[in-house]
Amino acid sequence: MNAYRSTAAMIGLAAVFSGTGFAESPVPAASGLLLGKFASGSAWERGLSIPTLYKNSENPWLQEIAIVGQLQTQYAYGSDASGSYGSQDFPDSGTWGDIEVRRFRLGLKARIFEKVTFLNLTEINPDFSPRFYKRTPETYFTYTHNDAFSLSAGKTELKFDREQEYSSRDFLPFERSALGNMFYGGELTGAWANGKGIAGGWLYHLGLYSNDRRDEWTQFEGGTMILAKIGYNYTAMTPWDLAEWKFQFLRDTDPGFVANPGGQAAPLYETCISISNQITEGPFGITAEFLWGDGVKGRADVCGLSLMPTYSFSEKLQLVSTFEIAGSADDNGVILPIRYEGLSPGAGDKSGDAYFAGYAGLNYYIHGHNLKLMSGVKYSYLDGGPGGGDFNGWTWLAGVRMAF
Repeated sequence: MNAYRSTAAMIGLAAVFSGTGFAESPVPAASGLLLGKFASGSAWERGLSIPTLYKNSENPWLQEIAIVGQLQTQYAYGSDASGSYGSQDFPDSGTWGDIEVRRFRLGLKARIFEKVTFLNLTEINPDFSPRFYKRTPETYFTYTHNDAFSLSAGKTELKFDREQEYSSRDFLPFERSALGNMFYGGELTGAWANGKGIAGGWLYHLGLYSNDRRDEWTQFEGGTMILAKIGYNYTAMTPWDLAEWKFQFLRDTDPGFVANPGGQAAPLYETCISISNQITEGPFGITAEFLWGDGVKGRADVCGLSLMPTYSFSEKLQLVSTFEIAGSADDNGVILPIRYEGLSPGAGDKSGDAYFAGYAGLNYYIHGHNLKLMSGVKYSYLDGGPGGGDFNGWTWLAGVRMAF
């Protein structure tokens, strides 16, 4: 497949079809592609309504069903003392030429019985080989009683820490932090409840998940991930547009469990903690987060601090920066991110005692997070420690991200 032709084609499709979330444009009582009725208004508004197959707020059984999709392509080039690395080093199965196909997904969403929503996302092989279907990252139902209580069940990404709470569609930098990746539990099957706006500003989340990471559904062979969160939105007590703190607790009863030989393992941490605070005021925003993990089975305890300051010059152009520092209690407890620094010829065993990274980039929103251009530069430093792998390098990234 020609990488550049494929990317251009998808950009063109996204320009017509982009629009995540349930459309809020003015529509007839019953509308949708199946009825041949689309949103009124501008060409953009009509185009955004095309993936909606059916919409009727007056139907007591089915209020909406729509096609959803996501394509994220990016190019990375980096170098350190040992040589160069980048997206060209990934297997051909995950690239179009030298361009990494970060995510390529299609699915359905629906709203039924007025209080129940459904979401399915299916991962597609970039070259449709050896088959079209690759795996199922998310499929779940949510019942929403009100803001204070909703209940979900199915398969979803484990949303521990502030970074993971951003969907991949809305995430501002290209990649998550080193500690975020180390604590990442994957896409898991489970049930979870959450709510917000309680007693003025309290929020919560409680979830139970099977920790066996599989392409499809769990077989409940491993342990259990227990995720609990509590926070408070204190915006009303400040002059800011948003102010919110949050405490998160993650417990894994079987760290390191591998569902299939050669498959992805659960993180080697029995307990993880996140304490964070987010503030936005006008064009400026900053999120600060402290993370700690209790390593087991030979993995050292780790902790770190991350900051994400942002500044919006306009509705279209945004400056995004991140800073991260992490360290381990024992030797070589911090793992160098495999995307992309871990691809360096001199990355060694990709672990060290201390890690620092800084990123600065610009996001240009053609149509919000539905179609955006991204480019940025990242500096990473890893102190290898005894027997570890030192790293000191720069990485440049550029990409297109789109969703409908």
